[in-house]
Amino acid sequence: MPWAAIVSALDRNESFRSRVSVYQHPLAGRPIVWHVVRALLDTTPAPREVRVLYRAGSPITIGPEIPEVRYESVGDGDEARALRVAVTSPGLKLLVDGAAALLTPPTIARLMRAGEAGVAALQADGPDHEPRVAVAGEGPALASGDDPRHPHGATRVVANGPLESLRVGDRHGLSTAATAIRDRLIRRHEAAGVSFLLPDTSWVDVDVRIGSDTIVYPGAVFEGATDIGSECVIGPYTRIVEATVGRGAELKGWNYVSRVSVRNHAVLEPYERRGLD
Repeated sequence: MPWAAIVSALDRNESFRSRVSVYQHPLAGRPIVWHVVRALLDTTPAPREVRVLYRAGSPITIGPEIPEVRYESVGDGDEARALRVAVTSPGLKLLVDGAAALLTPPTIARLMRAGEAGVAALQADGPDHEPRVAVAGEGPALASGDDPRHPHGATRVVANGPLESLRVGDRHGLSTAATAIRDRLIRRHEAAGVSFLLPDTSWVDVDVRIGSDTIVYPGAVFEGATDIGSECVIGPYTRIVEATVGRGAELKGWNYVSRVSVRNHAVLEPYERRGLD
């Protein structure tokens, strides 16, 4: 059944103590809300529409590579009404919190299937009064309550994996989400043939690409759109930022490589630096 997604990016999140909206805080090289929208668009079937509702004065940007997203500004005190208006039209809708960065496409698909039979909400890990991070159902049914984010009598849907119901609301939640995202990304690279000798000590952003048979030593950090070739050796405590490392290169450790290209089969001695910020 065709469905549409509405992303709520309306909370103030004073607990972040930041001039930057929680939804725009970086997580694995992308804003938190980007992870939510990416999971929505990767769900099968994909939504026919994704709308992001944000608080006036705190604009949301996700990225030029996702042009199909619509953005709508909401004034202070008008949040619940704006959400009701957004979901009220007939058809299957998903209302999701823009700070629920760990949601995955399989969980979204399960929630949408449950929403076909009535209002369904993702099971929260905490008490019943906690805000729902994702609610699905027919538009008029979702809009019938005072606040569509808190439906009464909704069917509970259990997520496919742990922490998917986490809503990033403070700095500790951000670090918890970062660890979970890091683990997912490293497992994805391992499945593609990359070896991490001590994965819990490494960091990988979402746009990083690593070739097969590359070995990553402890403490390595890969940021931004970094591209590492196959059969490389990335030594301990090396940081690579928005750079390209050619096939068969060896970085012996404690290297800093930023926004440059390292040729195929190059060898960087320990503490050697390439590029400038």
